[in-house]
Amino acid sequence: MPQAENPVQWGVIGLGGVVEQQIAPAIVGSAHSTLVACTGSTPEKSRAFAQKYSVEHCYNSIEELASAKEVEAIFIATPNADHHRMVLAAARARKHVLCEKPLALSADHGREMIEVCREAGVIFRVAFQIRLEEILIRAREVVRSGMLGELRSVLFERIAPLRQHGAWRDDPRQGGVLFDVAVHLFDQVKWLTGMDIGEVSAYSHPDRRLGAADSTIAILGTLGDGCHVVVRASREIAHAGNDLRIQGSKGMLTTSALRWADEHVLQIKTDAGLVEERFAATAIYKRQMEAFALEVRGGAGVLASGEDGLRAIRIASAVLESIETRRSVAVPLA
Repeated sequence: MPQAENPVQWGVIGLGGVVEQQIAPAIVGSAHSTLVACTGSTPEKSRAFAQKYSVEHCYNSIEELASAKEVEAIFIATPNADHHRMVLAAARARKHVLCEKPLALSADHGREMIEVCREAGVIFRVAFQIRLEEILIRAREVVRSGMLGELRSVLFERIAPLRQHGAWRDDPRQGGVLFDVAVHLFDQVKWLTGMDIGEVSAYSHPDRRLGAADSTIAILGTLGDGCHVVVRASREIAHAGNDLRIQGSKGMLTTSALRWADEHVLQIKTDAGLVEERFAATAIYKRQMEAFALEVRGGAGVLASGEDGLRAIRIASAVLESIETRRSVAVPLA
């Protein structure tokens, strides 16, 4: 693909499955971006990745990559517990940052990351790329239009592959499926409805109280004044729909499976009848990388902000407290 006149020059840190399968191909295939630098968990992995994607520069650390003059923007895809240090290093080197979710594993770290990026004057976004799926953009339009009336129930699930890449996901210090998958849904609920999750009750398997990383989590919460939300995330279910249902006083919408499908179906049911709309699956990773590159060049920002990432952390922290105490926990607003 021919390059734009002034493509954004990317460095990537963390060369696992999401970068290999989604991010690197999206950058290489974009007219608005060039992949110029990388660093992985070992020099051998970095060299193999560089050879595969014709990356000119390999570095041994985030600090080396961040200080490189040829790098303008950095995509961070390391294990979750490393995001805080990586973002701070990138921001202090005056590099724009797109960080994989979760933003961090604590609200204090998240706030610090936002502040350091703000002080450095760099763009800071969180990779909640599900926002870019066309069927969900349409669902948001329907909900925000008032077509469904006052919302009463939101049910959302997302199931990760049974054999998802990265043994680090079994380490409870990395946050479990709560921070790895459920945070996507926390972001979606706010983005779709415009309402904050106010209080949560939750259970996990394995039980977080026993010191293991959770692989399945179920959360019941309040949403606004008169709506309930149920969020379920797992990486130990073989067959699941990965779907969404939103019900209101005047109607409801449902989706077909939102993952591993070439086409998505949205059904909207009101007193006027049933309407069905079909959408081709969106190349959300490619759209994400293009959106960030265009923002770096002065375009409008459409990706999730650091504040959006921090909101998801606050909800996750309340979920952890609920699991530990076996009671409902209010989500702090700040």
